[in-house]
Amino acid sequence: MLAWILLAVLIAAVAVTPAAAILMSRRRLALRRRVLVNLVGGKAISGVLWARRGPLLVLKDATLHEPGVQPVPVDGEVIVDRVRVDFVQVLPQ
Repeated sequence: MLAWILLAVLIAAVAVTPAAAILMSRRRLALRRRVLVNLVGGKAISGVLWARRGPLLVLKDATLHEPGVQPVPVDGEVIVDRVRVDFVQVLPQ
């Protein structure tokens, strides 16, 4: 009986490991890359996606883009709540 339980745990671990690896790799897909974060209100922020902290995106070397206005560089780090994000584009390097 114990052997069957150990075998079931081993099979479950082997089945879950590839899925977990894929999930983790997707989370890091755009990390440390230049992105354009399009916000719900029509504005956008470009910069290097430096970190993801829970529901927050941290951008460095950021620029604010607004319709009809020249892009404006932003000092320091920009923190964006994912609730305000429409979509994120990974820009070519």
